[in-house]
Amino acid sequence: MSANNRNLNLNAPTKPKDVADKAEGKSQSKSKKRMTISLPSDTAKFLEWLAAEQDISQVEVIRKAIATEYFLQNEIKQGAKVLVKTDTSIKEVIFR
Repeated sequence: MSANNRNLNLNAPTKPKDVADKAEGKSQSKSKKRMTISLPSDTAKFLEWLAAEQDISQVEVIRKAIATEYFLQNEIKQGAKVLVKTDTSIKEVIFR
């Protein structure tokens, strides 16, 4: 493995519904799946920053990111658009 990658063990929900339930504040199933991921060092730094900024674990940052992506993809599949609104503009976010 290259020095630019970091590993992180991740106890992730085993089903997409568990992720959606977690995002909606419902209890997560008790079964978990242990995973190991490799990240480029810049992505690992973003992960570390996000965890510190929110005062949560890196695993929780990843869980939240997965739940958010799951939610957004389901909304987009149903025809919704993701918009970012500032005081002066509204922009559509395009996911590829």
